[in-house]
Amino acid sequence: MSAETLPLVSSAGGFRERLLVGMAEAIREHGSLRPVTVAEVVRNAKTSRRTFYQHFADRDACFLALFDVVSEALLLRIADAATGDAPFAERSEAALGAYLEAVAAEPVLTRACIQETPSIGPDGLARVQRMNERWARQIMLLVEEAREHDATLRPLPLEVATIITGGFRDLVITALDQGRDITELHDVAIDVLRRITMN
Repeated sequence: MSAETLPLVSSAGGFRERLLVGMAEAIREHGSLRPVTVAEVVRNAKTSRRTFYQHFADRDACFLALFDVVSEALLLRIADAATGDAPFAERSEAALGAYLEAVAAEPVLTRACIQETPSIGPDGLARVQRMNERWARQIMLLVEEAREHDATLRPLPLEVATIITGGFRDLVITALDQGRDITELHDVAIDVLRRITMN
């Protein structure tokens, strides 16, 4: 999920894209959003405060826009990895692998998006809730598509998918905090999904 691999977030883009890249760079430098200032974002983007405020109301609005782009790019990456007619096990492993590789490439930005977005008032909380539901529905879709080819798979209710995504998100944060190799979570997550969906 680096600036170079995220669609729509490139320093070669327009002012808005440059500001998002500047925000991402500042978060990486500090290790979190909390100490980041508009001045740092503007300096990283090589633009002016006036330009910043033409695009964003404040620092938090810029961060939430970055959250939207990062989250959307990650969902698209996972959907692409899960596409195809391969067996459920292969598709789920590919989707999870794509997610973990992206997180491993951007541990600081991932932690900021997961942990700090909910604290940015109602807008931040609403974004997180919407994204959590989209993650859960993505898993549900993967299982439903697989059930068209394998009737032995059990359907996955939204509530259960939500529990899976929430629990896995917590595991990711714990692994990042402990400095562990995030890809170690692959086998655990696959095992959970199989236990829930396979008879």
